[in-house]
Amino acid sequence: MLFYDWHKIYEASEGNPFTIMLIVRMMVGNVIPENKYDRLYKFSNKNFTGESFMIHPDILLFNSYKYEYGDIAQYIALCSFRPYVDYQTTGNIHLDLLTVDIDQELFNENRLLRIEGDDVHFIYEEVPKEKLH
Repeated sequence: MLFYDWHKIYEASEGNPFTIMLIVRMMVGNVIPENKYDRLYKFSNKNFTGESFMIHPDILLFNSYKYEYGDIAQYIALCSFRPYVDYQTTGNIHLDLLTVDIDQELFNENRLLRIEGDDVHFIYEEVPKEKLH
């Protein structure tokens, strides 16, 4: 599980989807830069932890070669809208569109997301336990 602050990541990356993925990869894999010329160097001393969460960021990153960087960044951003308290109490990992003011048209083409009714489903958050091993 990864706890992160979407606003800190977005600001540090200046909204660049590739850089957003690099920062998340750095956080998930505990990657440290090889030297001061490494792209991660300027992010290595920043704290990106926060209240947003992703349950299986490792699986998302493992499969990231299949998707556009913009789709991955959008997935990470939308995950940040989910309240962790709801997940703790109910186990709900979906995002209720009625609780956030987001134009659904912005992410209809994202293959990482599935919309059913008023819920956004995150495909790599719903990984069955038998596929984790």
